[in-house]
Amino acid sequence: MALLKDFRIDDDLAGSQQRAIEVVVTMNDGALRWCYFMTPAALASAGDWVPGTQVRFHYGAPHMIVVSELSADIISRVLRYLDRSGDLVLCTRAVEGAG
Repeated sequence: MALLKDFRIDDDLAGSQQRAIEVVVTMNDGALRWCYFMTPAALASAGDWVPGTQVRFHYGAPHMIVVSELSADIISRVLRYLDRSGDLVLCTRAVEGAG
């Protein structure tokens, strides 16, 4: 059974090569969940530094979704895929104080 009702992109997609693009997902029960999408280029310009290097790293963010290119259509397709596969809740985080 599909859980995804709708979603809202909270950032300008024009910045997708430099930073994360935040998305709020509305579930069929009215609950709000959150995730963010990043491209490889954005990953290279964000994250923590490995001490003593110029290398960035990312960890522990199951609500980060990495795609090779980013558009509203790609976000929609990925969210619907995750919903169909039963992974949407796992790949998003509850919005505190919402619902």
